[in-house]
Amino acid sequence: MSSNRATLPGLNLPATQDLLMNLEKFKKGFINYLQIKLDTETEELKLWDCANIKASEFPEKIPSEEPRYHLFNFNHTFENESIWKVVFIYSCPGYSVPVKQRMMYSSTKACFLDSLAKMDIEIAAKREISDGDEVKEVDIYEMIHPQKHASRAHFIKPKAPSRGGRRLIR
Repeated sequence: MSSNRATLPGLNLPATQDLLMNLEKFKKGFINYLQIKLDTETEELKLWDCANIKASEFPEKIPSEEPRYHLFNFNHTFENESIWKVVFIYSCPGYSVPVKQRMMYSSTKACFLDSLAKMDIEIAAKREISDGDEVKEVDIYEMIHPQKHASRAHFIKPKAPSRGGRRLIR
């Protein structure tokens, strides 16, 4: 058996009309937050919640019992400029969620991100979390603008072990 692909392509599930309509609103800036649910019964992506929220309200939107995809258009100031950047977050509460649901979400994620790119929704940062406390406003900012470390310590080769000074052998 020979294959040119290293991995399987993933699941490309259809999106409901309501979700597609709200993705367009999101893209145009009318709303800044979307929560997307994968319906395992009908095998389609559905809009679960949409709103205009502040970054400080984002952790409250993360459900503690079911996985979800979240799109958040983060308005912030960087280098004295007010900018908007889209953040994609996949939240999965852990092992309390059935295996089928976890597998479907993880298998659909790449195809969903590809479809967002085709809609010209540019994702600045992506993260997978298990709890809402993992994405506070500071965390979102650092996902988009990671701090650069000024100088990294280079590896210094240790001296060779010795039993005193060098000896000459005659």
